[in-house]
Amino acid sequence: MTHGVPQPLDPRDPTTLVQELSPGDRVRITTTERPRTILTVADTIPTPSKGPRLVFSVPPTTTNAHEHVQHAHYHCSPSESDSSTMTVTEYPSSDTPPECIGTLTTIAHLPRLSTPPTDDAPTTAPAVSEVHVNE
Repeated sequence: MTHGVPQPLDPRDPTTLVQELSPGDRVRITTTERPRTILTVADTIPTPSKGPRLVFSVPPTTTNAHEHVQHAHYHCSPSESDSSTMTVTEYPSSDTPPECIGTLTTIAHLPRLSTPPTDDAPTTAPAVSEVHVNE
């Protein structure tokens, strides 16, 4: 994957999607009924009997003055009529019924915003020399 550039993935190959993504990965998806949405992969489920599935999550949102935090989840699973298309269902909260938000039309793996330090990189910042006011 090229650093800094979203990597398009094939939305019509559920098995490969589950193999290429891991929990914690950030993705940008588009469905037939919703515009682009950026999500985090919460889980990958390579279930052969029901077909591979992906679970996405969004950052938590505060819903009222009592600061009740809700986490929306999106389940992406093969369509019953065509196993090469994936249906996306939104689960907004425990008290709201799930809603089908269409078929997955595009998906791209987003690059990480920061990279982990390498073994040969210094772990502490170099000391700064003291400068006197009169200099």
